[in-house]
Amino acid sequence: MTKNNGYIHLHTHTEYSLLDGLSPIKDLVAEAKRQNAKALAITDHGNLYGALKFFKACKEAKIKPIIGCEFYVTDDIKSENKNRDNDHLVLLAKNEVGYKNLCKLNTLAFTEGFYFKPRIDLNLLEKHSEGLICLTACLAGRLPRILLDDLIADKYQKAVEYALKLKSLFADGDFYIELQDHNLKEQKLTNPLLAKIAKEIGVKCVATNDIHYLNKADAKYHDILLCVQTQKTLTDENRMRFPNDEFYFKTKEEMEEIFSWCPEATSTPDEIAEKCNFTIGKKGYQLPEYKCPDNLTANEYLRVLTQEGLKKRYEKITDEILKRAEVELDVIIRMGFAEYYLIVWDFIDWAKKHDVPVGPGRGSGVGSIVAYAIGITNIDPLKYGLIFERFLNEDRMTMPDFDIDFCQERRSKVIDYVTQKYGEDHISKIITFGSMKKKQAIRDAGRVYGVSFDETTKLINAISENIFNDKDLKLIELLNPNSPKYESELDDLCKENPVFRAVIEAASKIDNLSRQSGIHAAGVVIYKNPAIDTLPLAKNKDDLTTQYDKDEVEEMGLLKMDFLGLQTLTDLKQAHDTILQTKGVDITFDDKYDDPKVYELISSGDTDAVFQLESPGMKSFMKRLKPTSLEDIIAGVALYRPGPMDNIDTYIESTHNPQKIKYLDDRLKDILGITAGIIVYQEQAMRITQVLAGYSLNRADNFRRIISKKKTAEMEEEGKIFIYGKRDADGNLVLNDKGLPEVPGCIENGISEEVATEIFKQMKNFAEYAFNKSHATAYAVIAYMTAYYKAYYPVEYMAAVINSRIDKADEMRKYLPIIKKMGIDIVKPDINDSQGLFMPENKSIRYGLGCVKNLGKQAVDDIISEREKNGKYKSFYDFIYRIQKFERPIAKDAIENLIYGGALDCLGEFRSTMMVNLQSMIKKAKANYEAEHNQNPSLLDYFKIYIELDTSIDDVQIKEYPHSVLLDNEMKALNMYISGHPLDAINYDKSDLNFDSTIIDILTNEENDESENFDELETNTYDAKLKDGDEVIFIGIIREVKKRVSRNGSNYYQIQVEDNFGTIDMIAFEYLASKKGDLLVKGKIVKVIGSLSIRGNNVSVRCNDLFEIESNSKKLQKDARYLYVLLDETNHHKKDAIETILKNDPGLNPVYYQYNDLIYKFDNLVDNLVRTEEEIKSLLCNERNKQNKVMLCDEIRHNPEKEAVCELVKDLE
Repeated sequence: MTKNNGYIHLHTHTEYSLLDGLSPIKDLVAEAKRQNAKALAITDHGNLYGALKFFKACKEAKIKPIIGCEFYVTDDIKSENKNRDNDHLVLLAKNEVGYKNLCKLNTLAFTEGFYFKPRIDLNLLEKHSEGLICLTACLAGRLPRILLDDLIADKYQKAVEYALKLKSLFADGDFYIELQDHNLKEQKLTNPLLAKIAKEIGVKCVATNDIHYLNKADAKYHDILLCVQTQKTLTDENRMRFPNDEFYFKTKEEMEEIFSWCPEATSTPDEIAEKCNFTIGKKGYQLPEYKCPDNLTANEYLRVLTQEGLKKRYEKITDEILKRAEVELDVIIRMGFAEYYLIVWDFIDWAKKHDVPVGPGRGSGVGSIVAYAIGITNIDPLKYGLIFERFLNEDRMTMPDFDIDFCQERRSKVIDYVTQKYGEDHISKIITFGSMKKKQAIRDAGRVYGVSFDETTKLINAISENIFNDKDLKLIELLNPNSPKYESELDDLCKENPVFRAVIEAASKIDNLSRQSGIHAAGVVIYKNPAIDTLPLAKNKDDLTTQYDKDEVEEMGLLKMDFLGLQTLTDLKQAHDTILQTKGVDITFDDKYDDPKVYELISSGDTDAVFQLESPGMKSFMKRLKPTSLEDIIAGVALYRPGPMDNIDTYIESTHNPQKIKYLDDRLKDILGITAGIIVYQEQAMRITQVLAGYSLNRADNFRRIISKKKTAEMEEEGKIFIYGKRDADGNLVLNDKGLPEVPGCIENGISEEVATEIFKQMKNFAEYAFNKSHATAYAVIAYMTAYYKAYYPVEYMAAVINSRIDKADEMRKYLPIIKKMGIDIVKPDINDSQGLFMPENKSIRYGLGCVKNLGKQAVDDIISEREKNGKYKSFYDFIYRIQKFERPIAKDAIENLIYGGALDCLGEFRSTMMVNLQSMIKKAKANYEAEHNQNPSLLDYFKIYIELDTSIDDVQIKEYPHSVLLDNEMKALNMYISGHPLDAINYDKSDLNFDSTIIDILTNEENDESENFDELETNTYDAKLKDGDEVIFIGIIREVKKRVSRNGSNYYQIQVEDNFGTIDMIAFEYLASKKGDLLVKGKIVKVIGSLSIRGNNVSVRCNDLFEIESNSKKLQKDARYLYVLLDETNHHKKDAIETILKNDPGLNPVYYQYNDLIYKFDNLVDNLVRTEEEIKSLLCNERNKQNKVMLCDEIRHNPEKEAVCELVKDLE
């Protein structure tokens, strides 16, 4: 095959024809390169998602990229009579104007034409057709459809007319009639007619292949991909499928043979490729204009703000401060980023003025003194030795990037402000693409093949976990015995069942393909020009997004801002406001982070809910380190990560014994002294190159990038420069424009070659873990703040923490036991005292009404507003009556949860009594309220007539629920126990217990250390010197049981057990379940004997045996008699009240009722039938013949002399 004789394919679908295109862009381009094609087009369905990736891949392969799209076309996008029937049309951009129109059409297809798919119409196309080339598309194009529609009269003539219409929209020679031949009879019929039309109207034909996969053999995998998209199986006859295997990347020879009858069609692609000439991508920075006051330029205004800010930040402005600010301003202005700083300053300034909490900083931008001066950050970079050049320097021509943390709850307010300031047409969010992960690919392929969930789980479990994180690995390699990644267990399964092998093969093909689009969680683009004129946009539900991902947006020079939501800022804000409101204390820090009490708390390990310091390993680290300054916390944040953790022991030892630290050169002491002689931060490496080898900070940052990316050749070259200096070919030092060595190197600065080599070696090793100190400092500051609040205001702070996590059940379960261990009581909700959220109340936290299940925000606001306006609620009836005035009635189930949760206990009734009377109370309160508010006083006064309200409320008094029922109801209503814990009422032998959930946090690899004094941990009852494999015995309630399948196909059970303090994860295997399966039930109280499993910070228990713990209540007995209730139209409304009575006395005996000649069984079983009979009679006491409506009898028979009942049918239970 000679050079450039590959076929130029102009109808190509990549993986961004989501779940339809099987080919990754890099593979398509590689195939085009292999076939020596000089150009290639991308024409994904309805989008340009992959256009920029495709453009870059082609350029790298020295192939001309042709950017296009296969559009969906409808008659009128504005028509109200919408239907899902669309035509296809291929548009290619031949120049920059065409590309802009392609983008605009694609954007409008989403924003104006979307109906199941993004659509355009010919009216829209006519307005934006300049610079575009049109191909009439596949059989789904309008032209072939007309020719194939026998219902259209004069269909050939209609096709000609439509072709002429399309031709008229484009420049001469830019409209082509597309021919495809996939060996389909429809194409055999239409192709001659299409060629005839082309000749008749004076246009050329172009031959394409509708490429959806690379090779012919891939057709079956494409079929599987379609099944994934449509959620069908291969055996489903009524599924979408392609007719054959001809939709692949054909060679030039194949195309010329197929279209030998029309040679023009196979030469036209070269003509089209010659027409397409333009570049997309970065064209300078595109910063939006910032309008400055007083006719100042952006450069002038930034200088003014900086000068004013320095005066506010520093009591005395030293020469060092002024010089640093001037150096930064010069760089910022020369690089053209003054407007960038002003844009960021503006929305942060707005946020602070509008009570939106802003973080102290994030990332390398914390190293900028200009940012500190004007309020973008809140950390003095000079105080902590932070370097501006790590953020921005003239040798690194990239946009600066301030990532900003905002309060999670109010972050959207800032985005709204930015949108209002710059205009909706200058703002968009950023698209993301979810790819098909390996596990998901196996699941999807298995489902398509009809393999059960358990069987696909078996396949997944046969694969080592690290395999799933290797993006480049193809799953099929796991079945190759010669591969280093070979998985013998998986291969054995596939040999036993050929379908399993087919699943792995299919998963290997679809793995890593883009599966769906989404929205970047924090990214927002602010455009210089209208977004629609800048790049293609898409709609994701109600949000406008880019069609290019965040990296591509940055590459284009656009301003991308990350408005990050940080929950901790919400915690701090709420705690601050509560303290200010209740105690009059306005807490500020003013860059002072030196309170000994805060460091005592951190050193104690009591750092639950302390930002960045609450993991078990970090607690251990802090307890061993005993930090006394913010620098210690900064180092902790930087070191506690995979990699640098290896140096924690050395760091602690050196911190406590500084006399043991040895420096290879005395000049290192000033740089590494704050980190006990260890290189921890990227900034330290930069300082070392500057001080020891004479690097400029710009070059030092480049050095940091080289070693962090581990580019071997560049590292080797940089090592020579570091040691020997930068030298020319003759070995002479290269001089700068001042006649001084550009980089003198270590040896010139008096360091021996041996020492310099060792220092460089250490810095190379540092590349594996070095952290950005600017970022670590910012997060250490937040850690200090949270620790301060916890140390001085624990009740207010912990109330704020749980308020921020009300809708996160897992985190609530995590923090509520922590609060209990802190000695802070959670007090039950109270309609006369509770606010919407959890609130401090003396040394307790009052449960918030907003956290009661099914009680919405509006209902909470109404209850509190009515209480504040008209006083506290005085009685159960008073409450039910007063809530009738609310515009939106409170649902009955919400009132029930208020009762169950104890919020109405203040009204002086048993919860059981309120439940019994609830239905009748609501009915009569509503009737009374309506009667009272519907009276016309003047008319009634005239006739001296008054309506007497019915205030006679049924007030059936029954005994309170048993304690166990009260607790169960509290859990249902509040997601927690208030009045105690179910285990409190259980008497059991504790002598052999050695484990509970309180010691899980300290049973980690880092903390299981002989030097640790576990006896100091007051909250732990047991000896915590337990290690992996030790026997543990504990008591708990089974809260969750999940059945799983192991790698070898056997069943096991993941169980969550709750004790008084928290939860314990447990695993039980099939052999135990076969013997004790009756105990593996939610709600069972059990004694567990198991083996401890410690894997890093994950602690669980393998259950070896299980015993039921009997409650202290008397043994329940079965009564031989029956309790029977007759319900009719006079009392059927009291059925719920009867159910409440039954709940009051749980037991083993069923209660039956008859209604409309049918006998039913109540849901709840009772213990004492006699007592229950009396209570139900009391409930029905206002009804006539009450004695005959509740009966306790040996059997139930038809009795014509009494109120008739049907004979009790057999097996009612």
